[in-house]
Amino acid sequence: MPEEDKPSLVERLLQTVLRQAVGGLMKSVERFLKRMLRMVVMALAGVTLAVLGVAFLAVGAVKWFSMLMPGWLAWVIVGIILLLLGLVLALATVIGSRS
Repeated sequence: MPEEDKPSLVERLLQTVLRQAVGGLMKSVERFLKRMLRMVVMALAGVTLAVLGVAFLAVGAVKWFSMLMPGWLAWVIVGIILLLLGLVLALATVIGSRS
């Protein structure tokens, strides 16, 4: 290798410093992305479990109401209750996001 093609001491030092800075930045970005991915997966798992829980409670309520009234009426009542609960939660979320 000719003498002109070799990087000088300043250039090698600058390359080393840049490599260290970019490496540290990449580690921070990677750590942040892993945390965000973990939070998203945990949130999805929580939502899935909550939906399954509400579904089982709703079916249980329908079974209980079916002993007191016709099955179709039990399904209608439970459906209306779940609809109203969903509307209340949605409105609370909208109101909470505005403030």
